[in-house]
Amino acid sequence: MKTDKGCIGCQECNKKAPLFASLTEEELQVLNKDRYSVRFNKNEVILKQGTKANYLVSIIHGFAKMYIEGDHGRNLVLDFVNPPRVLGGPGAQVEGRHKYSVLAIRETLVCFIDLDRFKQVFASSPAFAEQFLIHCSGNYLAALDRLVGISQKQMHGRMADALIYLSEEVYNSMVIGEDISRQDIAEYTSMSKDSAIRVLKEFERDQIIDLQGRRIRIVKSAKLHEIADKG
Repeated sequence: MKTDKGCIGCQECNKKAPLFASLTEEELQVLNKDRYSVRFNKNEVILKQGTKANYLVSIIHGFAKMYIEGDHGRNLVLDFVNPPRVLGGPGAQVEGRHKYSVLAIRETLVCFIDLDRFKQVFASSPAFAEQFLIHCSGNYLAALDRLVGISQKQMHGRMADALIYLSEEVYNSMVIGEDISRQDIAEYTSMSKDSAIRVLKEFERDQIIDLQGRRIRIVKSAKLHEIADKG
């Protein structure tokens, strides 16, 4: 982990992050005060569950995962994070503590935005406030869908959901990269690692996927969707 001097400022990120597109130059300058950027190496913790939340986190470059640290070392992966993405959540607003951890899956550039500065801009810009609420609502609805899938679907349905999401939303490719480990997939689908590996091998046996080392190539996307729909 090291402080990064290559981050120009919020005005530059405004050109990349849709969430900040409605902000004026003056409002961006407010956000830019007291903010700092840090480059995290692979497997370094960006946010730690339970720590004090003084900043919102904006993922600028790289790739990370959000997860809840459970008892006895069992974690639940909430999401895989591609930039641009702003993380904060209800914990920062309600309890003042982070309710989840964030880990860099590969080298990741992160900007820490002072929470008080963010609240100042939120109060002054109705358009930005609306966009942020839409952003949070989308995350909330996605979390509800995940909860339904984990609680109601069998292991094959949960695995199909995960592979579809990783392929179509995270990687935008028929190949899921080696950044995602089997342990990550197990924690995302709420399975043991052994169970996740077994289901993946069954999918490969049925020629639905092709396991290429740590990479996973989707062979029959329509069949995956069918399994996901049946649960």
